[in-house]
Amino acid sequence: MKAIRLLILTVAATASIATNGQTESPSAAAGDLVAAKEIRGWLDRWMKAFKEKDADAVMALYADDVIAYDVVPPLQYVGKAAYRADYQQFFSQYDSNLNVEIRDLHVGATGDVGYAAGLELISGTLKHGQKSAVWLRFTSLLRKSDGRWLDFHDHVSVPVEIESGKAMLELKP
Repeated sequence: MKAIRLLILTVAATASIATNGQTESPSAAAGDLVAAKEIRGWLDRWMKAFKEKDADAVMALYADDVIAYDVVPPLQYVGKAAYRADYQQFFSQYDSNLNVEIRDLHVGATGDVGYAAGLELISGTLKHGQKSAVWLRFTSLLRKSDGRWLDFHDHVSVPVEIESGKAMLELKP
């Protein structure tokens, strides 16, 4: 059943973005608009926790069975413990000025399954003093459980130049 809902959500999201670049249309059901607003609130809480490098607050937003694809090895993180370790390792590389900015955000929901996708700029000063600023692509799939939206699948990526296999980190929206 989850696979069918995920497939329906993916098709709906793709159709929505391909149609008009927006995910909230005037014909959307009122419940879906409420859900989209709740998901935007989820994203606001994630951004706040991320900027504060608060791994506990970040992980409170994820389902226990989360599967994540990040830009750093390994190929996937399965479960909260593995993904928490990824976040903690990432946070440990930065001084206190870690920042995140989101652009081209697309949000939508159908029933108890939703998504957020867009571009995010992760920036700050690394512990050794180097400034860092990288644009990433992200997609988060969420499901509503006991009245709360929880992320059960994250995908973060950067474009790659196919011939060389090198990440294209200089791209900007």
